[in-house]
Amino acid sequence: MGLPKSLGGLEDNPVEALKAYEILASAEASVGWVTWNNHLACTFGRFLSEPSMKAVYGNPSHVYANSARPEGVAKTVADGYIVSGRWTLVSGCELADWFVLRCLVVSDGSPTTLGPGANLKLFFIPKAEVEIIDTWHVGGLSGTGSHDIVVKEAFVKKDYAVGFDSPVTIDNAYNRLPIGCINAAGCAALALGVLKAAIDELVAICLERVTSSKSPDLRDRATVQAAVAKSKTLLAAKRLQLHHSVEALWNDAQQGNTFTDEQLADVWAASCEAAKEARSMISEIYAVAGTVSLYKKHRIERVHRDIHAILQHGIIQPHWMNQAGMAYVGLKPTGAMFRT
Repeated sequence: MGLPKSLGGLEDNPVEALKAYEILASAEASVGWVTWNNHLACTFGRFLSEPSMKAVYGNPSHVYANSARPEGVAKTVADGYIVSGRWTLVSGCELADWFVLRCLVVSDGSPTTLGPGANLKLFFIPKAEVEIIDTWHVGGLSGTGSHDIVVKEAFVKKDYAVGFDSPVTIDNAYNRLPIGCINAAGCAALALGVLKAAIDELVAICLERVTSSKSPDLRDRATVQAAVAKSKTLLAAKRLQLHHSVEALWNDAQQGNTFTDEQLADVWAASCEAAKEARSMISEIYAVAGTVSLYKKHRIERVHRDIHAILQHGIIQPHWMNQAGMAYVGLKPTGAMFRT
């Protein structure tokens, strides 16, 4: 969904990607999460030359992983770079054939630490150069395999190193979309998918636990009834707002129009609020379901762990709401990824 048609990509409305993430996450959060991360690694390919893009993405069976954290160092050498580093939280690393990893580029006269003037690039590195360190021992999203990875003195050609300011090789509507807020929308869609799983599970338990005794069933509790009604309404509302804000960008991308800060703010704000409200609603479902929530055989227990893991991602943290608010009150947002 993040590749051009020449490589078998969809090149279509990004709302369809959001729907896919939500469906996958409603079945299993870790599957949706790895798919979402795989898509991000594919969108980074827009900055590659066409020959390099074909080399990295030409095999339709390949899977991709990435880390936008600048946790590696790339030393400039003739015809390329020598890359070394250790990256944390690289979701899907055990499945990946290619990795897109961000590094600080060091050359004569350039800054050697992160900060003002630092030269950061993304490097496309095959799995043969990557060592996986078994570090992912967690509760939520345990199936993502988000281990640490290590790269030691790997040579990367210049053609496989790009920056967020690199020219976009193939000019199509999808490649005109901003990477940052679209990625935030994808994370929000995952959260909504997990919320749907919690709602469906609670309703299923209510229908299964109908007894002939005089004691009230789970579905007879006022708190449960209210939670089901509230959660269904919240899910529909947040989904609609999220899709509407992304659809607006898509319409302008097709026309080649420049996005306003307010349009981008709409996506950032919708994403952050959808994810936050999904977490709050799932916690409420967990509470009203009572002792059922404690047992791993019921999905409510797992989705409660998963939603809290999803909300730890930096792309939907509260500071993006501040950035959106800056745009709404006429200030210029300062977040590095706000417009990227």
